[in-house]
Amino acid sequence: MFKPLVFATLLAASCAVHAVPVWTFSYTGFLDENTGIFSSTYKLKGSFSGHDGNHDGFLDKDEISTFILNGVDYIGCAGTSNEFYRCGTDSFSFQIGSKKLDFSVGENGGDPEGYFGGGHYFVAGDGEYDYRYTPDSYLMSAYRWTDQTRFNIGKSKGAGNNPMMASAVLAVPEPGTWAMLATGLLLVAGAARRRAGTAQPVRN
Repeated sequence: MFKPLVFATLLAASCAVHAVPVWTFSYTGFLDENTGIFSSTYKLKGSFSGHDGNHDGFLDKDEISTFILNGVDYIGCAGTSNEFYRCGTDSFSFQIGSKKLDFSVGENGGDPEGYFGGGHYFVAGDGEYDYRYTPDSYLMSAYRWTDQTRFNIGKSKGAGNNPMMASAVLAVPEPGTWAMLATGLLLVAGAARRRAGTAQPVRN
């Protein structure tokens, strides 16, 4: 009785857990602003995960749990920010079921005196920018969106199809799941006590 009850409890809890939806996207073809040449092969690749909590058909910044672009999670990296370094997502919006994706993400930093520093940031529909400065120089490069930039986006079938998101697609228990699990554990504990109470003493 005890083992079947444990199995049933764990099975019920696992069924109530939902995987976080994941979308993968890419932009291909950018204008190199330094050379003035359009590169048809230059590509940005990314993915994001989240839930439409208010059911308005959009994901916004507060509803996503990851936003990975060219290997950097601009949601997760916010925790590494400090007085001299900042990393994160300034804005994000995605209309579910469409190709309307907007974001502004990046990182920047410098030394305490402000002599040396730089940054790297992306603004969807505008450009990818990288800059570095020293007391004697300022260098900046940019890849700009154009009418020729190709955009693709799709909902991922799972982490197995998207290694970049393997660590991000986690089973997220909902409040009802915790209640179900707690109830099951109480039942298991009760069954164990009853079993212990009815056990016969060992005779030598």
